[in-house]
Amino acid sequence: PEFIQQLAPAQFDTLNFDQLLRFWSHPVRAFFQMRLRVNFRPEESDIPDAEPFMLDGLSRYQLNQELLNALVERQDADKLFRRYRAAGVLPYGAFGEIIWETQQDEMQELADRVIAQREPGSSMEIDLHCAGVHVTGWLPHVQPDGLLRWRPSMLSVSQGLQLWLEHLVYSASGGTGESRILVRKEGEWRFPTMAPDLALQHLAAMIDGYREGMAKPLLLLPESGGAWIKACYDAANDAMLKDEATLQKAQSKFLQAFEGNMVARGEGEDVWYQRLWRTLTPEHFAQIAEVSQRYLLPIYRFNQPN
Repeated sequence: PEFIQQLAPAQFDTLNFDQLLRFWSHPVRAFFQMRLRVNFRPEESDIPDAEPFMLDGLSRYQLNQELLNALVERQDADKLFRRYRAAGVLPYGAFGEIIWETQQDEMQELADRVIAQREPGSSMEIDLHCAGVHVTGWLPHVQPDGLLRWRPSMLSVSQGLQLWLEHLVYSASGGTGESRILVRKEGEWRFPTMAPDLALQHLAAMIDGYREGMAKPLLLLPESGGAWIKACYDAANDAMLKDEATLQKAQSKFLQAFEGNMVARGEGEDVWYQRLWRTLTPEHFAQIAEVSQRYLLPIYRFNQPN
């Protein structure tokens, strides 16, 4: 029998916006954690290497996050360097200094872009009735000209999706600015001003997706599905191309993101997806493509990077 079975729909009248964000950050993981209350731990060794010669992905991301925020706030980055060095996070000696300088140069470029667009902001209360539920919560740091977010990572579809949700709630609540997230290497997602009724319409679709995904795993793989959409979507004509050559190219882009390579880990290696299938079948692929078109196509349609 098919492993992925439908549960009774979850009943709810109110929905905290943070919960909606958490769901859409990884719908399959959310189904296991939030609905089934199940957690999987990837098998990893607890023994650290004797000498941290290179920073691993997570500690590098945390270091960059803290460094970027310090630079955006125009704080003393040297103080941060001394703290990291004393804590043994950086490799010893000159090598640690080289790593730090490289990170600082790259984060300074991003910080300068953030500072150029940053304005004082305040929190906005969320109090919306949409798709039969009361959406509540707070939207942090809302500027007079809209939302500005930043991350010390490369551009990803997941970031676009999270910003899209914030943009919908902001616009539906009467916000009249744009929303943007700035990332490394000049990357950005940017959504223009949107009428409240249109925002509510799109938000309703995301709430329906949440409902669906809490009853059965929703096969949304943002990076692989996003690569597929990007290859099929013709922005100039606002159309999805479905000719044989385009679909071939799109499938190959999908597999690149799903399988990964020597440099980047594939999305398919994710422990949560591996719980759903041993190998990806054509049926799974068709489902992923359909779900991607429903939930990811809007972020490509509305994205207007500078």
